[in-house]
Amino acid sequence: MNRTVRDRNDRHPKPVKRIELLEKYPKSRLILTILLIVVGVGALGYSLIAYLTADTGWTTIEAASSELNCSDELIFQYHIGTGELSATAEKKAVSALYTETTAKAYQLFHTSMLFDGVKNLYYINQHPNEEIVVDEVLYKAFSLLEKYGNRMIYLAPIYIQYNNLFGCNDDAETVEFDPYQNEEMAAYFAELSAFARNEHAVQIELLGENRIKLFVSEEYLAYASEEGISDFIDFYWMANAFIVDYIADTMKDNGFVSGSISSYDGFVRNLDDFSSSEYAFNLFNRVGNVVHQAGIMRYNQTMSIVFLRDYPANSLDWQHYYEFQNGVVRTAYIDVTDGFSKSAVHNLVAYAAEHSCAEILMQVIPVYIADFFDAKNLSLLTRQGIYAVYGEEHTIYYNEPDLKLTDLYDQDGVRYQAEYIGGTVS
Repeated sequence: MNRTVRDRNDRHPKPVKRIELLEKYPKSRLILTILLIVVGVGALGYSLIAYLTADTGWTTIEAASSELNCSDELIFQYHIGTGELSATAEKKAVSALYTETTAKAYQLFHTSMLFDGVKNLYYINQHPNEEIVVDEVLYKAFSLLEKYGNRMIYLAPIYIQYNNLFGCNDDAETVEFDPYQNEEMAAYFAELSAFARNEHAVQIELLGENRIKLFVSEEYLAYASEEGISDFIDFYWMANAFIVDYIADTMKDNGFVSGSISSYDGFVRNLDDFSSSEYAFNLFNRVGNVVHQAGIMRYNQTMSIVFLRDYPANSLDWQHYYEFQNGVVRTAYIDVTDGFSKSAVHNLVAYAAEHSCAEILMQVIPVYIADFFDAKNLSLLTRQGIYAVYGEEHTIYYNEPDLKLTDLYDQDGVRYQAEYIGGTVS
C-alpha cells in the first residue's frame, strides 16, 4: 500500500488566508455564523471566548520572540494593572512568561523536530525501549493519560494518514486515506488499533522522578519497520488541552491570575478564582449543514472548558477536518477501537471549575468519540463537577441547574430554546 506521509509540521500551522473548507463548494459547505462577542478587546478571529468589560486594561498578550512557539494557535487575554507591578512592568513580565511557555510547549509536543537539550515526543519516538528523563510537563501529561486509561496517543501512525486525508485538495484524493471508502486502509487501521490498545505492544512506562520508557514490543517494532512507521506516540488534536493547562498553571504559579487563555480548537482556561465582571462563552449548534451561534454561556469564576465539534469553524481547522462536497465531514476524533473518525453528537461543551481542560477531556472522550450518543453518560460526570451543554435540532440541552444561558438564537424563522432535564427555560 502506498502510505504517503506529508510534512505535517505539527505545531506550526501553514499560513491560511481564507477558509477553504467553507468556500470551495459554496452550495454544500456548512454555513457558519461565528459571531464572537468581544467587548473592549476587538475581534479575535478564532477565539472561542470573550471577556465582557469596557476596562481598557484588558489586552491581548503576544509572544514577544521570533523563536518558534505555539502562540499562533492561542489567544491570551490579560487585565493589565490589577497586580502589584506597574502596568508597564506587569505587561512585560506576563509577555515574557507567555513567550517562554509557548516556546517550551511547542518544543515538548513536537513530533517531527528535535531541539537541543529537549527530550520531546520526537526524541521519545526515536528511542523506544530506552529510559529517558523528560520534562515535568510531559511526565504529568503521560500520568494523566494513564490515570484515565486513555490510549489515544498510541494512534500516532493512524494520525499520519488522517493528516494526509485532511491535506487532500479534492474528494477523489481522499479515497487513498479514508477508511470509510478504502477497505485496505480500514484493515490497516484495524491492525494499528490493535497495537494501540495493547499495553503489551506499546506503553509509556512511568518510572518516577520524570523518568519514562516508551516500551515497544519486538512484534510491533518488526511491523513498524516493515510498514515504515517511526511514530509510536502523538498527542495530536489533544495537545492543546495540555498546552493550555500548562500555560494557565504556570501563569497562576507566578501570581498572574487576571486573564484567560483559549485555543482555536476549543480549550479554554480563565485564571481568576472569582471575577466581579462576567465571562461569556459562545455556544454553537449544527442542524443539517447549517451552524448557528445558538446562545451564550455566562460565568464569573474559574472555569475550564472543552468544546468538541464535528465541523470546521475557522482558518486553522484545515489541520483536523476534511469536508466532502456532499457536506460529510471527517474529523480528527479517532476511535481507538478501529481507527475510524467518529463524533456522537455535532457539538459538545463540557466545563468544570475544579478540573483542568485535559482532565475534562479524558472524561468526555468516551462520550463524544462513540458510535452513539448517550446523554446519561454526561449526567454521570456531574458527580465529578463536570457539566455539559449540547444541541439537538433547535434545542440547547444542559445539566447544570444554575447555568446562565442568554441570547438564544432567534432569527430567520428559527428560534432556539434551552432545556434542562425535567424542565424548560426561556
